[in-house]
Amino acid sequence: MVALSNVRLGKHNDDVRALQLALIDLGFSIPAGATGFFGDETKSAYAAWQHKLGFTGADADGFPGCSSLTKLGTRAGFSVDCRHPGAIAKSSVRFSKNSGIPNDKDTVRTFAEQACTKTGAPPSWVTGVSNGASLLTLIQRESSFRSNAVNMQDRNATGPVQSDGAKLNCSRGYAQVIPGTFAASHQEGTSHQIYDPVANIAAAINYIWGRYGDISRVQQANPHLHPHPY
Repeated sequence: MVALSNVRLGKHNDDVRALQLALIDLGFSIPAGATGFFGDETKSAYAAWQHKLGFTGADADGFPGCSSLTKLGTRAGFSVDCRHPGAIAKSSVRFSKNSGIPNDKDTVRTFAEQACTKTGAPPSWVTGVSNGASLLTLIQRESSFRSNAVNMQDRNATGPVQSDGAKLNCSRGYAQVIPGTFAASHQEGTSHQIYDPVANIAAAINYIWGRYGDISRVQQANPHLHPHPY
């Protein structure tokens, strides 16, 4: 069994190794071999696999999706789990706010580092990847480093009012995730509290992996580009 959530750019694990062995067996080049690390070589090989399947453009970007990975597994003899292992029911999300957390960059950096450790995201996601995109930029733009931030004005502000005084579907916390996204992208081993710093950032990381493939592709995280909802 290979979990889709485990085969992401920057991750190092046995599921990545299984993917690499499958690609190599099919004739795709990974010069370093099946190291278990999903880096640029594996990304290029996977993009070639996607092209072979007939995918083009953004659908052949080297970031595994459920369809292409399942087809690779069928060829290589492994099954694929496309569900996120830490997902919880939306009804399980809790809305207690934090107390005493400073609204500053250094505090956010500490929580972001912990979230990266929990999710397996590369440490470079905190300080900036090759194009400068980082969690710190994203969080500063989304919440101004306020762990209890809640947006009660945008289109997500719908549903019944919760214990924090905001409507159910409002964006909340450091990374401004909505409860549905928080639940679906919840990181196993973190709190069900949407305002919890590590749980909030970890859910955002998992969401970014699933939707964009890598933080480098998120405009809101790139300080060289204009802010844009992610």
